This record gives sequence, C-alpha cells and structure tokens, in this order.
Amino acid sequence: MIKSKQLAKALFELSEENTKDLDNKFFDFIEKKNLKAQLPSVLYHLEKIIELDKEKNGIQIETAHEIKHDTVKHIKSFLKADDLSEVIKIKKELIAGFRAKWKGTIYDASIMTSLKKLEEKIIK
Repeated sequence: MIKSKQLAKALFELSEENTKDLDNKFFDFIEKKNLKAQLPSVLYHLEKIIELDKEKNGIQIETAHEIKHDTVKHIKSFLKADDLSEVIKIKKELIAGFRAKWKGTIYDASIMTSLKKLEEKIIK
C-alpha cells in the first residue's frame, strides 16, 4: 500500500522538475490505484514538506508579533536575501524586535537577547 506521505514527497519532487501535466497525471494515478481517500492526508504532508523546504532554502523570521510586509522586505534587503522565500513565526518570548535565520546564521535583533546581555553585564 502506498502511504500518503510517500505520495506527497513524490508529488513535491516531480513538481520541482516541472513535469508537464503533473496534476492530471497525479490525479489519474490516484484514481487508477483507488487512493482518493488519501488525498486529505497527502495535502497535509505536502504542506509540511513545502514549509520545511521554505525553511531550509529560504529565510526564517521570528517576531514577537505580526509585522508588515514592508518590514519583511527591509529585513530581507538588509540580509541581501531579497529573492528568497520567507517563513514568519510568532515567538512572544522575543518581547519585540526580530530574529532571522539564514544560511545557518542567526541574526538576533530581539529585545529578549538585549535584556539577557544587560543582565549578564549587571551580574558581573
């Protein structure tokens, strides 16, 4: 039996190769193999795969609250990552500011980190 996670991964990989008429071929395959019941699960796994791919190949921005699109553009421009996709996550513990992860580097401009540094200086 083909698992929905396998179908989602295959669909994602084929979509990266720009396979012609992929959607028609995929749905024909689903119908021939009588796998229609798995479509909601395939969609769930496909969304997870896409999100992980964006995090891996794009820029991840964490903020304490919702930010405007212009602010996202400014952060990406500062990091010279204008053409990359972004994943924005809300992390209330940051208090304010942002933290960006890109190419294995964390750019931290959060109030939380500034407060921790200040606390360390005061304690010393």
